[in-house]
Amino acid sequence: MYKKLHSHIGYGISLFLILAFGLILVSLSSPNRPLQMIEVTIVTIFYIFWGILHHLVNHDLNVKIVIEYILVGCIGLSMVLFILKGGFGL
Repeated sequence: MYKKLHSHIGYGISLFLILAFGLILVSLSSPNRPLQMIEVTIVTIFYIFWGILHHLVNHDLNVKIVIEYILVGCIGLSMVLFILKGGFGL
């Protein structure tokens, strides 16, 4: 168990860095909403490709996993874009 967890720590760190870099980019371009939306979309695409690549390297990629990454990415993207658009008029 520990050996398997230890072998995946690099993937977790790289995913964290991708998402943290995206958060920093979005916060630095704060007043420019269209640019923020583009950045969030690009980070989501990187997330989806990262997940697919991770499972491809570990030889456990299947259609369910690809669909899962696409759906989770789309749900996250839609939530963030809803907030950036001004959501409930707040």
